[in-house]
Amino acid sequence: MTAPEQPVQPPAAPQQWAWAAPAPTMQTVETEPLEYHRLLRGTANYRWWKPLLLVLLAGVYFGVFTVILTVVFIPVMMVGDPGYLNDLAAGTTEVLDTQRPLSVLMSMLSIIVMLPAVLLAMLSMGMRPVGRIWSVAARMRWGLLLRLLGAAVIAMIAMTVVSMAADLGLQAIVDPAALSAPPAEASRDFDVSAALVSLLLVLVLVPIQAATEEVVFRGLFMQVLGSWLRSPWLAILVPSVAFAAAHIYDFWGLAAVGTMGLVAAWLTWRTGGLEAAIAIHIVNNLVGFGFMVAGVGGQTAQTADGGSAASLLGEIAGLAVFVWLSLKVFRRGGHGRARIDLVQVPVAAPVAVAQSAVAPTVAAPTASEQPVPPQLGTEVPAEPEAPAVPPAPPQSNPDSEEPQRG
Repeated sequence: MTAPEQPVQPPAAPQQWAWAAPAPTMQTVETEPLEYHRLLRGTANYRWWKPLLLVLLAGVYFGVFTVILTVVFIPVMMVGDPGYLNDLAAGTTEVLDTQRPLSVLMSMLSIIVMLPAVLLAMLSMGMRPVGRIWSVAARMRWGLLLRLLGAAVIAMIAMTVVSMAADLGLQAIVDPAALSAPPAEASRDFDVSAALVSLLLVLVLVPIQAATEEVVFRGLFMQVLGSWLRSPWLAILVPSVAFAAAHIYDFWGLAAVGTMGLVAAWLTWRTGGLEAAIAIHIVNNLVGFGFMVAGVGGQTAQTADGGSAASLLGEIAGLAVFVWLSLKVFRRGGHGRARIDLVQVPVAAPVAVAQSAVAPTVAAPTASEQPVPPQLGTEVPAEPEAPAVPPAPPQSNPDSEEPQRG
């Protein structure tokens, strides 16, 4: 009797080391429409920890730039205004005094260096295009910015009128005698030449300084939080509180700054970019520094007690006007408020299906027959179709703008 035949076992597949495994096949897909606060999720090879590393790296670059600026500026200050550092240490002068133009220059540049720090950190992390920090179009929308600057001027006029009217009304109720008091005069040693130099610095540097603060607080911080949370509200509230805390004002001043930061953050989300926030920030700072340069109220320096209940009322009224005008300008311009990026993801492995018969052998396609995926960052073309009826022209809907495509 012969022994029963044993089934022939197929040879075991050779074991492969993990480092020797072939690279997974990648395919290019579109992201979901991403609103402004979610734009970092459209970057290549996004991981949850990359936004956090982005903030840390931007802080490192900012520290390096600050050290360089300090090393360069101290000798300049000792030559141009040797008494400033001593007066600052003694507490007899403010950090920013328009009668000391070098203090204006130093204060502005110490903020402006944050802008290259953020952009360089994004480049280092491979978060391209870095223009996503400006808007969903991955660039500054200059036409929109110019129109919003006009809206900001109108809002600032309304803010000033309401603030002055509220100030007079509150004084008439609380201290009527103050209405007949003579206005405060500027110091007799007011230096016109220093004021003119400070005015020139303000006109040149304030737009860059205001844009820098918006890139940090309404750009970087908002997008980092938005990369983790789908809802925009935490990304709106937290940077607004941080923005107010970064200033030196009293309660009324901090309330006014916080209100402006909150409105700027909401408009950034609603319009898909920083243009509205930059516009109101530029005009607000130009007016504020302009008053200091001229010595309005006898004050030429930035102090902590510059706010009041009347100024807060004016701020709220002016910002309400600005929100209304900004939304009208945005809707008429037909700008987008979302972006669709192209990212590469691994192709899912097909599930093997058991068959009772041996599967026929299929020849693998040659290299020339392999499909070539579209390059990252390009738009995936749609399949051509021949519709029986020509499509109707698209209807413009201002509240549902077409997403930008990367």
